Amino acid sequence: MSNKELIVSLIQQDLKHSQLVLGLDDLGMEASDKHCLDILDIVANLMNVPEGHVEHDWCRLYVTYMQECKTVGVTHTTETMKPFAVACYNGLVEIVNSDNVR
Repeated sequence: MSNKELIVSLIQQDLKHSQLVLGLDDLGMEASDKHCLDILDIVANLMNVPEGHVEHDWCRLYVTYMQECKTVGVTHTTETMKPFAVACYNGLVEIVNSDNVR
């Protein structure tokens, strides 16, 4: 498995987890405050995001994808999340490779 495939797979899993947690939040269970996998930090490390830059544009994009996963139909697998995961990965790479990493 390549580094890219690993990162996309981790993002897929995080999207699926976010879908569950945000669904529970919608039911009033406040799950997002209690159930975080911290996959964002693992992905940042694997992508070599410069220290101190995770909090800004990079993180904002990641979190945006985690919030938008609610629009994907719920299934028993993560396959429906793959297009979102790939798009998220590509956006994150673009931010890391830009001269203006903030």
